[in-house]
Amino acid sequence: MPLAPNRPAKRYTAKQFTEWRARWSGIEPDASLRSPPFGSTEDGLLDFRGFTLNDPNAPRMRSLKHAQFKSCDFTAASLAETISEHGSFDTCTFDYTDLNNFADKGNLFQNCRFYRGEWQVGSIGTSWNTATRGEYQSRYINCHFENIKLTKTTIGDPQFIDCSFVFKKLSGIDFGCSGFIACRFIGAFQDLTFRGAYESREDRARKATPEFAGFTDVDFTQAAVQWFDMRGGFRCKAVRMPADGSAFTADLARLCGDRVALLERTGDPALHKLAAQYLDIYCRFADEQPIQILSRFDLIESAKNSGETDASLPDTLYTILKSTYAKPT
Repeated sequence: MPLAPNRPAKRYTAKQFTEWRARWSGIEPDASLRSPPFGSTEDGLLDFRGFTLNDPNAPRMRSLKHAQFKSCDFTAASLAETISEHGSFDTCTFDYTDLNNFADKGNLFQNCRFYRGEWQVGSIGTSWNTATRGEYQSRYINCHFENIKLTKTTIGDPQFIDCSFVFKKLSGIDFGCSGFIACRFIGAFQDLTFRGAYESREDRARKATPEFAGFTDVDFTQAAVQWFDMRGGFRCKAVRMPADGSAFTADLARLCGDRVALLERTGDPALHKLAAQYLDIYCRFADEQPIQILSRFDLIESAKNSGETDASLPDTLYTILKSTYAKPT
């Protein structure tokens, strides 16, 4: 039975996880990959629940090259401490999966679900420093990411196509030069960085300009966004903003060009101060990033951090900015 990536994940108990993991004792991982010993789950997926690919006490990371996984259930499994190159994962579940220090280099994930697992201190869509442009292009097609931990994971230039990102709150993540096409963001997203150019001089020399970096046909209508840092010419095309009107795509080049005149219009000293502080943050990259996503929540936090007690000021400034500088993509 084909997996629907956005189908709600099943609820499990700690006892089930323990039992699944215990049954692999004494079974050699490589032999299991060649011939899965536990058949298929009730969903028709190969049963790798509780499986551990790499011995946690192993002296080095496990290497997978050109591995093919189709219709596999990795619920409560561990693929940690693994480098996967040019592999394929088709119709796989990664529910509660340990992907810590899993390095994705040039893999294809399609029809996969990542739910409440951990992918920390790993990498997504990265390449070796000798690779040429496109040699390690990772793609995620029709995949669902929900409430997974991404702390300290490096994201290179993967391409996400028709993917959904559902998070109670995702913050502090640098998405690098990722490309998002026909994707949906649902939940709260804060302090995220998106780049239209490679950060290091070496990457720029080897790979020039990232081919896919940007938002194309991306839906934020069910999202709350705050402090999006888009830089380096990160593209925006057909981006739908939150339905509650709390964010908009701004003509940053025009806004920052009007900086002096705008500040003169603010009049009230407190409003002038708030506007100046906010423009100081975003106008640093106006010459390289003409379009930016601005949020009402940015201004609320800015006012709070500066000790401003007049709760109406953020809304007043937000209305001025949105009415004057909103630019549909």
